[in-house]
Amino acid sequence: MSKPGPVFAWGSLSEDLALFKALTPEQRFKTFDAMVRQDLVRGETLVAQGDPADSLYIVLHGALAVRRSGETLPIAELRAGELIGEVGFFASLTRTANVIAIRDTSVLVLTRAAYQKLAEGTPAIAEALLAALALRFAKRTEQIPTTRTSPTARTVALIDGGREPIPAAFYRRIREGLARTDAQIVDPARVSSMFPGRALDAPEVTDWLNKLEQVSPLVIYLGSGEVPEWTRKAIRQADMVALACRGDAPAEGLTEIEAFACKVHPVSARRIVRVHDRRNGEVSGTAAWLVRLPCFMHHHVALEDQADIDSLIRFLSGRAIGFVAAGGGSFGSAHAGIYKAFRERGVIFDIFIGTSVGSAMAAGFAKNYEADRLERGTHEIFVKSRSFRRPTWPRYALLDHKAFDRALADQYGAQCRIEDCWRPFAAVATNLSTHGLELIRSGLLWQAVRASSAIPGLLPPLYTKEGAMLVDGCLIDNVPLDPMHQLKSGPNLVVHFGGPSVETFDVDYAALPGRLELATAMLMPFRKKLLPAAPSAVNVLWRSLVAHQRYDTIPAAPLDYVMRPPIPHGVGITEFERHTEIFDTAYLWARERLAALEADGNPAIAAILAGRAAARP
Repeated sequence: MSKPGPVFAWGSLSEDLALFKALTPEQRFKTFDAMVRQDLVRGETLVAQGDPADSLYIVLHGALAVRRSGETLPIAELRAGELIGEVGFFASLTRTANVIAIRDTSVLVLTRAAYQKLAEGTPAIAEALLAALALRFAKRTEQIPTTRTSPTARTVALIDGGREPIPAAFYRRIREGLARTDAQIVDPARVSSMFPGRALDAPEVTDWLNKLEQVSPLVIYLGSGEVPEWTRKAIRQADMVALACRGDAPAEGLTEIEAFACKVHPVSARRIVRVHDRRNGEVSGTAAWLVRLPCFMHHHVALEDQADIDSLIRFLSGRAIGFVAAGGGSFGSAHAGIYKAFRERGVIFDIFIGTSVGSAMAAGFAKNYEADRLERGTHEIFVKSRSFRRPTWPRYALLDHKAFDRALADQYGAQCRIEDCWRPFAAVATNLSTHGLELIRSGLLWQAVRASSAIPGLLPPLYTKEGAMLVDGCLIDNVPLDPMHQLKSGPNLVVHFGGPSVETFDVDYAALPGRLELATAMLMPFRKKLLPAAPSAVNVLWRSLVAHQRYDTIPAAPLDYVMRPPIPHGVGITEFERHTEIFDTAYLWARERLAALEADGNPAIAAILAGRAAARP
């Protein structure tokens, strides 16, 4: 239950709350004296939608979620120094949303009666408060993001999951990686040295932790099997819980700590970190862990070096580096060329999303395939197997999809699941059952690529066990940067092949041959060369599918860099036999472009290059 009480420590508190800096010391004292402190436990409601707005609140510490009734996703999260209910309070409106504590939280409460008494006794205080509120509201409006981004946790509890012990090397590498950042690490030893003999829930301990969270961009609470009461406090204190797991998922039920973490944190605030000795392109058994501990995202970490640990830390600190791969048929080999240029500079990408052929390339990257191996795979799938050169009776599609399916299964593994790829991966498809975007993050990898690449008319849709009809993601989002923003925070490299806003074609319409003329020309090489240089039917189809998308309005954030590589002259959208030429052109161009951007100090490229692998054993 929430408990109102007197406010304390006004001197230091008034310096922390920017809202009251416009007041004189005497005015601050009178304002604080009119308020009471209210403490809430996690999950408790501070205000309910529809209630009268008879109080104004200021967050002392903790965090609260603003959520409308009937909606699962929060509108906003409020932390120390934030105001709650100021619009309804001064406009005499009812509450427009629920405000619920998502951490143990304390707020200051200014009731309407207390405010009116304060305003009558000292009008200058009311004027100063209103002026400060107006300025704060204006600044908040300026900071409204133009793109939807994944919220970044300020506090993370890293605890042991499962029943197999986590190697000490994992936590040693975590500490080494965090030591190179401005994050704070808190464990039982640090708390005990700061507050010897004090209980973990003592007010001074809680206030110190809350103060640390306010001044630090990231606080990592390390759990301890030897001090379970500290682990439970860390879970309650954190915005997110990450469970380090080892080996196969246990057949037994949840451990006490796992159950407590799942009770405190929703799926959206949980992560799994599978710890391995060595790095492989894929593992096995991750799906069983996700059934045991459903979570928003999972990570694979090898202890052979620091690379995967650093990648995990980038995720936790909101600096994960993404690779967004657009669709474009045979142009997709350019993704591999650009990827190779960045990998040669030591860049490690943390997560991949792709549409259509972009999903095929991104899937390989997620499995730790290097660019040259993907080049060989492109040849196997599209040239050797002739996947896009096998017409069939046009009952379900124009092409026979069986060869394509076999080639994808051979390249990615018939039983390889997305969850077992070494890096997080998502494929974008269009769900014709719901008429919406389908972000595929689980299931067989080759089927995800197949669904994302099912060009309507050319290939039959992929039908899921749930009855969904999935086709090429380019219909809805050919450059899936927005889904990437929703999965994580941090810089992104975006590669696409969108054309200019206006493109002209030097084609004499009257010269387009009819059926018999075309058949004759196709049988005679010298006549074939005389055909008009008009785009092929597949090229026109692809252009039609993406015609509604504006490539000049890609929702790029300040640390997103968009690359549009050059394509060799005359290469068509289905000329996969020229994949090596496309790959080499993009690779050489990207090397030069990357060097120039780095020399110019481009901030997005600098953020991406910050993910270069450290030369540490």
